[in-house]
Amino acid sequence: MVKRLLAAGAMALGLSAFAQTQIEFWTYYLSPNFDNYIKSTIAEFERANPTIKVKWVDKQDTMERDLTASIALGKAPDVVNLWQDSTFAAAQNGILLPITQVVSRGLLNQLYYPNVLDIFTVDGQVYGLPWYGWLDQGVMMYNPDLFAKAGVDVKGIRNTDDLLAASERIKKATGAYGWLPPVKDPNGASFLGRFFLEGLSIYDKDGKANFNSPAHVALLQKYVDAMKNDVIPQELLRKEAFQLSNELYSQGKAAIIVGAPTSLNRVKEANPDLYKKTKIASAPLGKAGIQTGGAMDLVIPKASKNQAAAARFALFMTNRANQVKFANVVPIVCTAKGCESDPGLKAKSDDPLEIGKGMNSSSGRLINPGFKPPKNTDDVYKNFNDNIEAAFLGKKSAKQALDDAVAFWNANAK
Repeated sequence: MVKRLLAAGAMALGLSAFAQTQIEFWTYYLSPNFDNYIKSTIAEFERANPTIKVKWVDKQDTMERDLTASIALGKAPDVVNLWQDSTFAAAQNGILLPITQVVSRGLLNQLYYPNVLDIFTVDGQVYGLPWYGWLDQGVMMYNPDLFAKAGVDVKGIRNTDDLLAASERIKKATGAYGWLPPVKDPNGASFLGRFFLEGLSIYDKDGKANFNSPAHVALLQKYVDAMKNDVIPQELLRKEAFQLSNELYSQGKAAIIVGAPTSLNRVKEANPDLYKKTKIASAPLGKAGIQTGGAMDLVIPKASKNQAAAARFALFMTNRANQVKFANVVPIVCTAKGCESDPGLKAKSDDPLEIGKGMNSSSGRLINPGFKPPKNTDDVYKNFNDNIEAAFLGKKSAKQALDDAVAFWNANAK
């Protein structure tokens, strides 16, 4: 079925008679850990499409800066691996090709979950083909030895309030941290997600930011107090929570990771003995009772000189079969329709990673991005993060920080 759909897409793109074409494909932080998967998938594509050659380049910290520079120099790549906020910003800046100019909306609807397509839709246009996703609260991975020392029963952790309380007990009893919540991750405005998970609004009915109510202030203050009391580390203001959680958990200095089972790959490498002990449970949810998440995508710059070939390759990389293969290398959440029942995603053993994959990888239909990013995303999110940091460092009260962030947001998100 998928092959017929992709063949139809290829015909629609006019791909029946390519001259020899080389396309440049940029990924984000996928080398060297996933070289075998990426290279083998590219080789499979080239065998099926002998007139197209793919040059793969893996970008890391400089991805967005390099993309802007390459376009300015007339050397744009053809397919680029971005994330939801960067796609939104790039679309706003007019540097991306609307995908529906090279792939029909009908085909997109048949191939991908609608909730994930919505993530990459800006002003009614789809700008990215969904690739691998994640659920932020996907599963809870924990160190049973630290739980036992602190007298914490995993069955008693049902929501985020329980999680913070358990973290306090663990810190007092063992000196290790419990849960490390995202408070100021670099790629976005992560504390907004905390509001959303607790059932608090981001916008009012007129689309104006309104996250400075007494309930919002109280929630921020709860986490500010947790950091002040060293229940959560101040280092969360400088490092991405995912990275810091992996580092401290692997060292036995944190008891919990809440997120995608991707974390376990790094734990397995850094501390094999702890990996074997690690237990998996459902992630505690906030008062809204929802899972948030997101996805990476493949976009095509407007300046690409090979848009049809780029679209064909991007469709291939993101199809269901290749997403399932990727999920068996690393526990991503698949975004292609049909993954929820794909036998290739079933847990194959009692290994912690396999259990996590079984819970997580087939759940792409549940990805909820939470809220639409504002316009002028980069400036607005920077201001929000600056104000959140000021609250955590005691430079502003929680109320003043949120009042200032809302005022800036409503004045500049246009």
